[in-house]
Amino acid sequence: MTLPEQLRKASTHFPNLGTYYIREDGVADFQSYSQLLEEASTMASGLISLGMNPGDKAIIATTENRQTITVLWACFLSGVIPTILQPPETFTEHNPAAVKLMNVFLQLCNPVVFTSGKTHITDPLLVSRIILWKDIPKKPGVPDIKVSENDLAFIQYSSGSTGDPKGIMLSHRNLTLNIEAIIQGLNLQPHDHGGSWMPLYHDMGLIGYHLTPVICPCNQYHIETIDFIKNPGLWLDMLSNQKITVSGCPNFGQALVLRFLKRRPRENKWDFSPLKALLNGAEPISGKIMEEFTHAMKDHGFHPQAMMPVYGMAEATLAISFSPLMTLPVITSFESNTLDSSGKAVKSVSTHQGRHSRTLISVGRPIKHVTIRIVDEGGNELPENHGGHIQVKGGSITSGYYSQPEATAAVFNDEWLLTGDMGFIFEGNLYISGRYKDIIFMNGRNHYAHDLENLACTLDEISYGKIIIGGITDPRTGKEKVLAFLASVPESQASEMFHRLKSLFRKNLGISLDELILIRSNEIPKTSSGKIQRYRLIQRYLNGEFRN
Repeated sequence: MTLPEQLRKASTHFPNLGTYYIREDGVADFQSYSQLLEEASTMASGLISLGMNPGDKAIIATTENRQTITVLWACFLSGVIPTILQPPETFTEHNPAAVKLMNVFLQLCNPVVFTSGKTHITDPLLVSRIILWKDIPKKPGVPDIKVSENDLAFIQYSSGSTGDPKGIMLSHRNLTLNIEAIIQGLNLQPHDHGGSWMPLYHDMGLIGYHLTPVICPCNQYHIETIDFIKNPGLWLDMLSNQKITVSGCPNFGQALVLRFLKRRPRENKWDFSPLKALLNGAEPISGKIMEEFTHAMKDHGFHPQAMMPVYGMAEATLAISFSPLMTLPVITSFESNTLDSSGKAVKSVSTHQGRHSRTLISVGRPIKHVTIRIVDEGGNELPENHGGHIQVKGGSITSGYYSQPEATAAVFNDEWLLTGDMGFIFEGNLYISGRYKDIIFMNGRNHYAHDLENLACTLDEISYGKIIIGGITDPRTGKEKVLAFLASVPESQASEMFHRLKSLFRKNLGISLDELILIRSNEIPKTSSGKIQRYRLIQRYLNGEFRN
């Protein structure tokens, strides 16, 4: 089925279900799926009256979730191909969201741009293509636009692409197949309640927490992302008050919640017992953060079995593998020497992270319509228990990047998508070792940046997300160097902290930390979904920006 057919089905059979938009004060505005269909239909007719045709492109950069969702469905119903981008606050050269929007605008050949209000835009071509939310025409009637399941439905720009954005092409079939598998993996029913604070310009926020509940269908609740960042308690209140059964929170979100709970302990009790799935993915899963978060939530009725490690990526529409529903996360210690030197996964006798063992968290098994394989550097498939490059194929995999045939060819080996992630399958479960580009090669062994960062966070003074580890080849000596970028530490403590980190790395991993660079917290580059962009700090270092 196509997305318009799915919305019509939800509107007809479940007219009382829909979306709750929770404001900063906790009050919710409701839009039923039948209301959404009606409002989006009149807006779609308005787009057609403006001369927009099926296949035309549109950028949605509105600031409120209800605006974004209604315009999105107006595009689907009129056959217009939308993409959702983070709305820039200003259009200065130092604003990554503005840079990305302008680059996508040029790549899509001057699409219409929907915004909530006026912004400081000087480019005359872009100005001429902007339509304010309040100025979108509303025309009675239902557009008679036919689309097929193999038609392009949506272009998803991955969260990390700014200077050279890559538009992931998703057909109606890609979307519906992946969502069908998500519904099955979560055993979603009309009585379920989905809740999210994630942005709709990110695949998890849009596909996981908006499109999936529409197709299920079930009720969905959305908090504006900025409101969650300012007040994580708003999400906790929503989980409890609305009896949310499915939500999600990656590492950085869990860290925000933990800091909130430490700063503002509350006497009143939340009730998180209805949660059957709290999806944990989007970045390498931190066992330490997950354990602390589970412990803090457990005091309010959270079932540890509801913590659900998952794996996915935008090129696969969204989901690739799920852990089984309502089972404790599978945490396994492996012999690090064997894993790093020969790539073979062997269980460690020690159950704790240390010099001779590495603890990894399973992200489950492939969901329906997805096949996973592990290959070596030559592209040869490896057996279980052997680490290598993760590749995936299936009906939900993108056909490629919009108008970028060379980039598309670079990420496909026949029908197999090259994920860029490293990992292995052990006892049937997939384990992610890390990103290929984040490997630090020292003393004949592979080390992953996030593993080193997790080790550094065992020091009380260093919190998650405040330290970034990277490896470079020194252009002067040709030798490998390990760099640590550290935020929120006074310069007076730098020498002592450097000594402690060097000792920690030498004792636990037998490697040397070569340099400590103090930075400000706002200098830590992140994608729009919160992933740390290590390469940008390393490039600044190589450019000499951190020299005294």
